Amino acid sequence: MKYYGIKGEKYKNIVNDWEEAKKIISEIKNPKYKSFLSKDEAEAFINDVELSDGITEPKCYIDGSFNQDTNEYSFGGVLIINDKEYTFNKKFDKDEYSEYRNVAGEIKGASFIINYCIKKGIKKLHLFYDYEGIEAWYTNRWNQNTLISQKYAEFRDNVKDKIEVIFHKVKGHSNNRYNDLADKLAKEALGIK
Repeated sequence: MKYYGIKGEKYKNIVNDWEEAKKIISEIKNPKYKSFLSKDEAEAFINDVELSDGITEPKCYIDGSFNQDTNEYSFGGVLIINDKEYTFNKKFDKDEYSEYRNVAGEIKGASFIINYCIKKGIKKLHLFYDYEGIEAWYTNRWNQNTLISQKYAEFRDNVKDKIEVIFHKVKGHSNNRYNDLADKLAKEALGIK
């Protein structure tokens, strides 16, 4: 079942039917709306409350972006350690990985933050991503049959004894504060909005 959270200037409601949601959206001023799989998430959305993921260990959120005009790609990342936020982003010029578009940025971002954590002596990291290959290639769930996935697997082989990475899938553009910030940082690195 889906829950549609709908809010406007003087309106907040959750409905279970998309047709009903569309009718409400057309009738209220400045509507904002989103679908959710749980009622708790929908309630948090309409009440502007951020749900905690409950993880207190070091965690990061990564995202990638791509500029199709220049074939440049980038990543944005947010690392949270002891409630302190560290933000990262980097642009990469056109190279042999550009054909993988934003995926190249996400792979480079995951690798960068994992390396950063190793240098800081962190032994366990929760990594939040919205592209499944970030976890699937790292854990060998997917075959590494592309250049970028092969390089990522080589990276994993070099770091797997130094840090434990626990993966968490996040729905892209789902109003998750840190995932949205990682997306924004990736775009800023490319100078796009």
